Amino acid sequence: MIKRDWKVPWTLIERIEEIQDIMNILNTQVVHIYREGNKLVDCITNIAINHEDKQQYASFYDLPIKARKNLNMDKHQIPAIRIRTRRITNTSNHQHER
Repeated sequence: MIKRDWKVPWTLIERIEEIQDIMNILNTQVVHIYREGNKLVDCITNIAINHEDKQQYASFYDLPIKARKNLNMDKHQIPAIRIRTRRITNTSNHQHER
């Protein structure tokens, strides 16, 4: 919507236009980043979704261990790689009757 790729719902038109105006003034752009590219935000987002109470972190050591790990990986520019595996079926168990 912000990049003008999708039609904006009428309920959001004013807010989207305001965001677009600010982006034009600041000369910014919106780009997509896969989950692997921002594991820290993904981790903290999942915590927020899974907890009803407000979560607040004032320092590095307040973060959950997984979030600290992701932050350190980002800091040291260690790439996060997603590996997809495919399911291998064992065909030797399926014997054909003659």
